[in-house]
Amino acid sequence: MQSNSEKQEIAEFVGISDEMELFADIPEKFRKTGLKINPGISEYEVISRAINIAGKNGGSDLVNFLGNGIYDRVVPATVDSIISRSEFLTAYTPYQAEMSQGALQSLFEYQTFMAELTGMDISNSSMYDGFSTLGEAVRMAHRINEKRDVLIPENIYDDKLKVMESYLYGLPVRLVKYSIDRRSGFINIDDIQSKITDNTSAIVVEMPNALGIIDENVPKVQQIRKNALIIAYVDPVSLGMLAPPGDYGVDIVAAEGQQLGIHMNFGGPTLGILSFKKDYVRKSPGRIIGETVDRNGRRAYVMTLQTREQHIRREKATSNICTNQALMAIAATVYLGTVGPSGLRKIAETTYIKSRKLKESLTRLKIANKQQLTGKPFSDVLVSFRKDVEGLQAYLSNHGINGGLSLSKLSREAASAISNAAFFSTTEKTTDEAIAMLAEALEVF
Repeated sequence: MQSNSEKQEIAEFVGISDEMELFADIPEKFRKTGLKINPGISEYEVISRAINIAGKNGGSDLVNFLGNGIYDRVVPATVDSIISRSEFLTAYTPYQAEMSQGALQSLFEYQTFMAELTGMDISNSSMYDGFSTLGEAVRMAHRINEKRDVLIPENIYDDKLKVMESYLYGLPVRLVKYSIDRRSGFINIDDIQSKITDNTSAIVVEMPNALGIIDENVPKVQQIRKNALIIAYVDPVSLGMLAPPGDYGVDIVAAEGQQLGIHMNFGGPTLGILSFKKDYVRKSPGRIIGETVDRNGRRAYVMTLQTREQHIRREKATSNICTNQALMAIAATVYLGTVGPSGLRKIAETTYIKSRKLKESLTRLKIANKQQLTGKPFSDVLVSFRKDVEGLQAYLSNHGINGGLSLSKLSREAASAISNAAFFSTTEKTTDEAIAMLAEALEVF
């Protein structure tokens, strides 16, 4: 423990009169006092005390069946090791031309991986998150063809819809909902076809869809699209086993990349993936890293097509996005480079197999309705019950389980058609023992 004279000597050296000046930037009302930590205890003791306090939050020791956008997947140690290096872990926004060649090359590799994963020609160098990326994709479609109507599924998540509406505010764009088959969970091709007009800008599809279903009707949209663009919102891990969107005529792909090597972190930061056909590159938001050669003929990487107003005339800007998730993009790059194509396929297949086991186990319960969606889930399993699921999450939490997210909390319109339904999600971490534990707890709900 330091003496008062030692403290005064340190204070004078750093140019302060009192140690509390070190916290001058923190408003007084937010400063915590009386933490009941004895002065002079060791660093180890402080950390142990902090861990014990944090443990009161609970949740970390629960068996996890929550998903629907943020998933508990295995993150290889290489990811955290590489993105923790000082070359990448910096507060500096990597948007300016003086970025290092190493950072530029990493983002170039990210673009390459995303283009290959989605089956598209080009990917930009990341967006904020999946929902805002979908909003940018719809804006992009309107810039391409200047048409008004965008067809969206009626059961799209409420929060996703709100973000889209925010991004479209002030534009002459109208969102038109199309229906979903109530038995299979697939999109209604006939309804989409009946709503396509000469003024249709784009058709938004989801794979898997808002009900967690691998939608077998999505590839059929290209046959009825006429001149409308197709925007697909996809699960990037599912592309380890499902056909890439580029194979069924999609023009723009949007996705949430959290599953690709990013920890859940209480919901952020996340990663927005945006890929598209090369014909539309000058209508895309954000910026792209390009490969060229310097004056000595050596390979070099540069930022190109920087389409925000900082770099070009405001009226020609395609987005006001002023930062990006570069560190998260690099995490996704390291993740995909570590697991490789065969590893990603194994992760996707394991997730799919686990979801089938989970659905079979839960729908056999007496509490489950006999009528369930016939479509196959990928990771998010929707189960309809014979009783109200209000309070299900709290009940399961008391049994050591995180899960049972009510459909009504995600999509009110979908919940009006499928009553008393809740989601349970699987990943490669899900064990048969965990599924049995969940089924046992639900048996007496």
